Amino acid sequence: MTNDEAMKWEGIQILCEARKFAYNLLRNTFIQEPSREFIDLLERDEVILSFPFAEDNQEIGAGVDQVNKYLERYTSLAADARGEELERLRWDYTRMFVGPYQLPAPPWESAYLNDERLLFQEETLAVRRIYLRYGFIPRNYHQEADDHLGMELEFMFRLSEMVAGKVAVRDTAGAEAILKDQEVFMADHLLKWVPRFAGDVMHSSSTDFYQGMASLLKGFIYLDRQAIAEILQAIA
Repeated sequence: MTNDEAMKWEGIQILCEARKFAYNLLRNTFIQEPSREFIDLLERDEVILSFPFAEDNQEIGAGVDQVNKYLERYTSLAADARGEELERLRWDYTRMFVGPYQLPAPPWESAYLNDERLLFQEETLAVRRIYLRYGFIPRNYHQEADDHLGMELEFMFRLSEMVAGKVAVRDTAGAEAILKDQEVFMADHLLKWVPRFAGDVMHSSSTDFYQGMASLLKGFIYLDRQAIAEILQAIA
């Protein structure tokens, strides 16, 4: 292998790892209410500042800044005040995504693509069929609709892990097949509703944390479509 080829594959691997990192953070942000351990991890390990593509996308960069400033304020609080702030953050999550009142940002694809905003519709079943092709069983499978944002992001994370593994052993055919499935899933599902969802979160959230995370999500979804195309071109 020439030096140029080695550098090319190293660049592809770095991009694959960046995609895994981003989907891992985003799935854990939207799949459940925030725990103290999750928030502490984000601040302690400067995870947000490591989010990829912040310099390449304005929405990602703005989201990184907003979440980082929130975390700085959070960690500057006394222990009691930090506990109160965590409860406020949890209520922000519950109010927007769980209930009991009308949700300003329902985290299900079917709520955005179905005219009556009903759950467990054809959109849900379409997502389930794609999951089953990969033997993917989402967390909370029997308790949550398959087209929940957290589950769709987790599916993309799992497939991104698979792509990275294929790239690591230079299995270009295997990587290409998975990437093309991700490309289709992005076009047929995520891109059809996540930008609207992210806009609703940015409009309705009462915390900089979720406003910033929604900006990160929206920016990354658009940028990852380009990343997938770049990897496919590079391994062709």
